[in-house]
Amino acid sequence: MKRNLIPPFVMLLAGSISSLIMYFMNYNVRDMLLILLAVLVVFYLIGLLIKSMMDSFDKANTERLLQEGEVIEKEVQGEEEIETQEKTFL
Repeated sequence: MKRNLIPPFVMLLAGSISSLIMYFMNYNVRDMLLILLAVLVVFYLIGLLIKSMMDSFDKANTERLLQEGEVIEKEVQGEEEIETQEKTFL
């Protein structure tokens, strides 16, 4: 999965929301930039925390499956079988 994109996405989403709120509440530019910097840093750290939690859950699940030995591999179907299945659904 593309978990590396979670922290920047969370940071930019929070930054855009806070920027809009501060703009419509008529903050001056200096205060707006300081608050925005703080919001970006805090929400980037929150995004890193979320990413690390998801990575640790994935690692724990992978280790559990390897210990149990219940790794199920999906068989690849031939192209002819897939085409016949698609035709029957249509």
